Amino acid sequence: MSAKIVLLWATLFGLLLGLIASPSSAQNFPTYHQLGLAKATLYRPTSGTPHIAIVVIHRTANVLNAPFCTELSDRGFVLLCMNTRFDNNEAQVIFEQMALDVKAGINFLKQNQSGLTPGITKVILLGYSGGGPTMSFYQAVAEAGVGFCQNPQKLTKCDSSGPNSLVGLPPADGIVFGDAHPGNPVIGMLRSNNPAVHNENHPENLQPRLNPYDPANGYNPNGLSTYSDAFKKRYFEAQSDRLNKLIAEAQDIQFHIEQGAYPYPDDAPFVIGRSTASKLFVLDTSILHSTVKPAKLLKNDGSIDNCCIVESVRLPDPTIKQTDETFDGGARLLTVKSFLSTNAIRSTNSIDGIDYCSSNNSTVCNVRQISAPVVFIAMGAYYFIRDTEIHYENVKSLDKDFVVVAGLVHSLTPCNACPGGPYDNSLKNFYDYIRDWINKPGRF
Repeated sequence: MSAKIVLLWATLFGLLLGLIASPSSAQNFPTYHQLGLAKATLYRPTSGTPHIAIVVIHRTANVLNAPFCTELSDRGFVLLCMNTRFDNNEAQVIFEQMALDVKAGINFLKQNQSGLTPGITKVILLGYSGGGPTMSFYQAVAEAGVGFCQNPQKLTKCDSSGPNSLVGLPPADGIVFGDAHPGNPVIGMLRSNNPAVHNENHPENLQPRLNPYDPANGYNPNGLSTYSDAFKKRYFEAQSDRLNKLIAEAQDIQFHIEQGAYPYPDDAPFVIGRSTASKLFVLDTSILHSTVKPAKLLKNDGSIDNCCIVESVRLPDPTIKQTDETFDGGARLLTVKSFLSTNAIRSTNSIDGIDYCSSNNSTVCNVRQISAPVVFIAMGAYYFIRDTEIHYENVKSLDKDFVVVAGLVHSLTPCNACPGGPYDNSLKNFYDYIRDWINKPGRF
């Protein structure tokens, strides 16, 4: 190696050491932390010593470098962005166990275990998308105790002893729900399964009267589909029927496992074809299209309109037909345990006949136990507006807020092609609203 190259590497290494040694520079970079079976990155603002920290967590998604982490640390908060023990592993998720990961994050922040979080007195949970049911479940058990998650009504129950015990969870001080969905059993299975499947071993064979992709039923491959009220009712009830049958099948397998009468002593594979993509409201945007009461709309210019019913401006997506047909995108590869814990819920109608408290993975049921301050923020170009309103209506807390951000889709990008666009300020408005809600004098 030439002397010039050695000198260059020595210079670069010296600069790197200088950055690491400089506290003001180090704050610009996240630090990695292993928290039991979970992993996390810690983001700190570039100045000041905040007393409020925010925990971000999903169910399976990798959020170690999610936009929340930098956007909210830039707005003056400490951020702990966490991956659960089941990151990128939907097939193995035992929903109740993720509360232990949230607990580890709260303890890490409040106990200053790293020496990097001095002065933290308040911890806020941020439940975005699938983080909504995760965070709401944690807080519900923390406030109400394990009796809540061991109710006989539940398809699966939490542990009150042993290494996975949820006894004594420290409650968070508040929760931000960002386009939180009602729970994977509702949105990922109940409302997504194709009920035209009448033989689980041959999901390619569909009943014509329930096929959402048959133009005779209202499907439009080139744009907005329009289904009759009779078809919608038939479809939503059939979605419930299919899921209820799958639950019965899984419980029968579980019974035989427990009796030692199954090939495996612990668990079993559970594959469900055409189960993730057939959301009728993605094809027909007249379904779940708005709030039912006047609500706050955070407009693109930053002003808030509080006068009216808020309508989703989302666009239809007829291409989900192709996804529904595939194994990679349209099927679920689960186990019996992960299906019952994370993807199953009882119902009679997939839209308005849901037994929300039959699952622990249920934002609606969980928020009924939550007294801490909460804010529910829905994306105005997506389909969780009505669900978010239902969460707001059900929460126990007296300090609660609900707002729809105009023009944002679920991926936190503006839908400038949607009606009413462009929405070029909507993302900034979203993060600023979170900052201002948390910083309201007297709240935290």
